[in-house]
Amino acid sequence: MSNITKEFPGVKALDNVCLYAEEGRVLGLIGINGAGKSTLMNVLGGVYKPDGGTIELDGKEMIFHSPSDAYNAGIAFIHQEPQYFLSLTVAENIFISDLYMKNKVFTDKKKMMEEAEKYLSIIASNIRPDQLLENVAIGQRQVIEIVRALTAGANVIIFDEPTSSLGRQEKENLFKTINKLKAEGKIIIYISHYLDEIMEICDDYIVLRDGKLVNQGLISETDKSGLSNMIIGQKLEHLKKKSIDTRDRETVLTVEDIHYGNLLHGVGFELKKGEVLGIWGLMGSGRTEMIRAMLGLDRVPGGKAYINENGNKLPIKKNELLRKVGYITEGRHFDGLFLSKPVWKNVTSANLDAYTSKIFHMLNIKKEYEDTKKYIDLLQIKVPNAGVKMATLSGGNQQKAVFAKWICKGADIFILDEPTRGVDVGAKLGIHKIIRELASQGKSVILITSEADEMVDLADRVLILRGGKIISEQTGADINQKNLMMIALQGVSAS
Repeated sequence: MSNITKEFPGVKALDNVCLYAEEGRVLGLIGINGAGKSTLMNVLGGVYKPDGGTIELDGKEMIFHSPSDAYNAGIAFIHQEPQYFLSLTVAENIFISDLYMKNKVFTDKKKMMEEAEKYLSIIASNIRPDQLLENVAIGQRQVIEIVRALTAGANVIIFDEPTSSLGRQEKENLFKTINKLKAEGKIIIYISHYLDEIMEICDDYIVLRDGKLVNQGLISETDKSGLSNMIIGQKLEHLKKKSIDTRDRETVLTVEDIHYGNLLHGVGFELKKGEVLGIWGLMGSGRTEMIRAMLGLDRVPGGKAYINENGNKLPIKKNELLRKVGYITEGRHFDGLFLSKPVWKNVTSANLDAYTSKIFHMLNIKKEYEDTKKYIDLLQIKVPNAGVKMATLSGGNQQKAVFAKWICKGADIFILDEPTRGVDVGAKLGIHKIIRELASQGKSVILITSEADEMVDLADRVLILRGGKIISEQTGADINQKNLMMIALQGVSAS
C-alpha cells in the first residue's frame, strides 16, 4: 500500500500512509484508538475507496470497489466477533458462502466434509467437521473463520484484536496457528493493543498516529518501551484540569468481585457522590463488559453491584436503569433513541409515569412537550422545535437528547460509554459541559472513553483496566495522557 490517503468530512483519517508486508511474515499494525488502523485495513479490504494512493498484490495494482472484490483477490479478515451459525456443522459454517451465497441447490456433503477436514488438519485443529458449532468451545470457533479464509484461497490474512476474548491456552493455540500460516507463506497482518503479543508473534511492525505513518521496522530491533514511545509520541503532553479529591466522599455505588469468562477477573470499585470516575483501558480490556455485567444486562458467574441509599446497600437490578441509573451507550441509535419518533417522545420516554394521570391513566402530552422544551434550552440542543423527528438531528444533538432523557427521569448516576463518539468538536465541548455540570450538582458519573485527552479533561479519578483486571488507580496530576497510555500498554506508569 503506497501513499494511501482517506478523508471524511472534517477529518483526514489517513495521510499518505505506506504499508509493506511480505509473504511468510507477520506484520504488527499498532497505534492508539483513532490512529487510523481500522481505516487503513478497511481500504485494503475494499470497504473504503482511498482518495489517493495505490494497492499492489504480487506486483499488480489492485482497485477494489467492494469487500467482495478484496475477498476474491485473496484478502481475508479474522474479526473480533465473527458471524457463525450455531445450528450448522463446522463444515457448513466453513463453506457457508458455497451453500447459500452462490445459490447451490445440491451440495456434495461428503466432499464438503473431506475438504473441511483437510483444511482443519493444516492448522492442527482437533475440531471435527461434522460437529455442530454450538458444541464447539467459544475459544476454538475462531479456527472456523481462519479455515474459511484458507478455503477461499486467501494469501493475506488480517487478524483484528484476535485475543480479546481468549484465555491463555486459546491464545497459545492461535499463535501456533499463525505460525503454521507463516510456514505456508501467507502474509499476516496482526492488529493488537497488547505489546506483549506484538513482540511475541510479529516479525515486523508499523506504527500509525493521527492517520500518519510514524515508523516501521523489525521487531528484533525494538522493545516494548520503544514501541510505546512511538505509539504515544510527544503530542500527549496534555495538562490536566484541576481535579477534585473525591475519595472521602459518600459512596453511591459499590461493585464487588465481578467475573465474566475470560473478559473480567475479580473487578471491584466504588463510585463517590459528585465525582467523574473514569474507566480507562485499551480495546479488549473489558470496559463495556464490566458495565453491562454490573447493571445485570449480561449474566455473569460471579460478582455483585449495589446502590448505596440511606446507609443501605441495595443490589442493582435491571429496573435500576429505570430509576437511579442513566446508561448512555456507545450505540445511541440502537440503545438510546427512537429515531422515527419526535424529540419530545424521546426525552420523556424513560419517565412516562410522571406524565400519566393516576385516575384515567392518560399521558399529559402538553406537559411532555413543554418539559422537553426546557431540556432543549438547558442542554442547548439545536432543533427547530420539540416536534421534529429525532432522525433529523445531528449526532451531537442526538447525544444531548439522550442526556436529556435521563435528566428528565431524575437519574443520580450516569454511566457514559463513549459519550462523544461520532460528534463534532462543538458538540463535544457541549457534552463535556453537561458532564461537568452534572457532577457539580452532586450527580455521579462513570466515564468510558477511548480518547485520552477527554479522560484527562473530565475525570477526577481514573481506574485502568488491563486484561480484565483493574491494575491501577490514578488521581490528580497523575491523570495525564502519557501516564494513562503507558499503564494501559505496559502496566507501568510513565513517572
